[in-house]
Order: sequence, then structure tokens, then C-alpha cells
Amino acid sequence: MAWVLFEVLLAFGIAIFIVWWTFPKKKKKPDRLIDKRQESPPANDI
Repeated sequence: MAWVLFEVLLAFGIAIFIVWWTFPKKKKKPDRLIDKRQESPPANDI
């Protein structure tokens, strides 16, 4: 019985690992876009 439970948990863990590994990762924004926003002059509030 313990062996069957171990195999079920192992199969479940492998399935979760495969889903995590193939899940699309977020792309990082290029540093150039971030730098341009920081260098822009502040807006004039009149």
C-alpha cells in the first residue's frame, strides 16, 4: 500500500513539474525603454 501511495505522489509531483517547466515565462522589458521614461522632463502643471 505504501509503495502505491509513493508512486501516486511521485507521478503527481512529476506532472506538476512538467506543467511548471513548460509554463510561459514573463518577458523582461528592455532597459532602453525604462531609461527613456526616467530621463523625460517632468510634466508642467499649469
